[in-house]
Amino acid sequence: MAESTRRSFNSRMLASLMTYGLVETLLARGLLADDVKPIIHKWMVDLNQLGQDVRDRKIKDVEWQAKVEELYKQVDLAALVRLVNLERVEQTVRYPDKGAANLGIDLTKVEGLPSRLAFGRQIFACAKGRSIVPHGHDNMCTGFIVLKGTWVGKHYDRVQDNADHYLIRPTIDRTFKPGECSTISDHKDNVHWFKAESDAAFVFNIHVMGYNLENKKSASRVYVDPEGEKTADGLIVAKKITSAECHRKYG
Repeated sequence: MAESTRRSFNSRMLASLMTYGLVETLLARGLLADDVKPIIHKWMVDLNQLGQDVRDRKIKDVEWQAKVEELYKQVDLAALVRLVNLERVEQTVRYPDKGAANLGIDLTKVEGLPSRLAFGRQIFACAKGRSIVPHGHDNMCTGFIVLKGTWVGKHYDRVQDNADHYLIRPTIDRTFKPGECSTISDHKDNVHWFKAESDAAFVFNIHVMGYNLENKKSASRVYVDPEGEKTADGLIVAKKITSAECHRKYG
């Protein structure tokens, strides 16, 4: 069947199914997935290539951020939600008393991806009022895209790294809705903090670790308090604190 004929047939079939209220059922069962899979699979392959490029230092981390954000803006969000099986995640997630649930994602069935990916990935889930608590990173770049729910997201540039604190400058403070994204690296928007505003909120996250040869520290989170005193030039003294302290105050 010619491509144009096949698309026309599919369109008529979908219109007929909508008339009888069957589309939602078919989508839930994954029976329309064949038309979506090549698109989302290609998207994942491109995401992996960007991870490999920043690891190999073919691109800078700030370039990785720009390219990942552009790729996130192109994704078919409904297809990504189905790929990560968000419906099952919602049914089985156990929210912690403080902070976010951290859930792994199996991408082994995605065609075209190598067995060893260039990026780590997970879903973070929060109940209303809970947070992915404020933290920076060493030797790590990450990217969020909101799958469901509403978040208040804040970012800060790490201007100076001291033994017991960062000096940070606010860069982003806004609401994030499904399909919206943000990224961080050692050189841009390094500290971030996301608080769930809806009853339940989910983000898809990727991370690339150990990419920055100039940073001799191991890839890790650095928990900070972004509500410290302000300096004369408008920077914030963000004290480094433990995970437990950060979750008690902001989780």
